[in-house]
Amino acid sequence: MQPARSSSRSNARGRATARRIEAAAVRLATEHGPDALTVDAVCVAAGISQRTFFHHFPTKEDALLGLDLPVLDEERVRDYLSDPRIGVLSGAVSLVRLPEGSPADAALELARLRLVAASPALYRRQGERLLPLLHEVRGLVLTRLRAGAGDDERPEDLERQADLVTAMGAALMQAVGHRAVADGARPTAAAAATSLELLRPVWGRLL
Repeated sequence: MQPARSSSRSNARGRATARRIEAAAVRLATEHGPDALTVDAVCVAAGISQRTFFHHFPTKEDALLGLDLPVLDEERVRDYLSDPRIGVLSGAVSLVRLPEGSPADAALELARLRLVAASPALYRRQGERLLPLLHEVRGLVLTRLRAGAGDDERPEDLERQADLVTAMGAALMQAVGHRAVADGARPTAAAAATSLELLRPVWGRLL
């Protein structure tokens, strides 16, 4: 099953079909609520069979959330690990490259963000999908912390620091998503960096 879904990412026709399924699922969930959404209804709206649906998506929740996920930007990863001038937290946020999409997808992406923000089940499922990426980011943060650690810093403290930095970065990205919903604009990595800058005047008073 998984290889078939993976192939839909690289096959132009399969990609178009997957996008049509996503659009139908998001539209129906927006109109009737995600809890009322059924695979049958999505298939009818998208003009496909159930076999085609499950070729692309394992569940209706995954159809709502879409194929695209954030990924690590390899160039930024190299800079993060090699340049100590890059902030541990600000650099960690910049490691993640959000799905670009096309201008035509902007309305779909915003509708999807609104659904995720309003649905605990979708929010939980998206969190599960992002766990591998968060683990990768945490590993990179830990590598940076170890590289700059003094002789008196305990390994277990560095592990906890990596957990905290990763959690702060994830919370920042979540806040960017909420702001995007409020502003009606697609979230961007630049928006995350801007949000982090808002903390600069009070950073010294946080502890």
